[in-house]
Amino acid sequence: MIPAFDPGALLSQTYALPRGPRVRLRLARSRDAAAIQALAAEHGIELDSLSLERLLRFDPRRIVICATALVGAGEVVAGFGAIELEPGAEPEPVVADERFAAGLGELLAAALAGRAHAITGFRAA
Repeated sequence: MIPAFDPGALLSQTYALPRGPRVRLRLARSRDAAAIQALAAEHGIELDSLSLERLLRFDPRRIVICATALVGAGEVVAGFGAIELEPGAEPEPVVADERFAAGLGELLAAALAGRAHAITGFRAA
């Protein structure tokens, strides 16, 4: 079980998972496109260039988070997910290489939901 997620700390810490390397969560960037497309393909999700561009383009109505880890001398995208910034929205898609780090999908889903709740809560005030 992933402990309570602090959405304010999203970019300032790494997260230890039950098995595997520590991961860092950050907003997705356009330079992550190739890694995200490859990871999605491994999980049977086809992202054509337009879908990928829409996913990675800034949209104030959505958040896209990547999970990365240091493997060897480089950073590897181990998972990603998106959520619409609407009350009650569910993270979709959440793609995580669970072979790489067990519990990563659960961490991503909690991070997305927590961050969306924090943002929509502030907007409603």
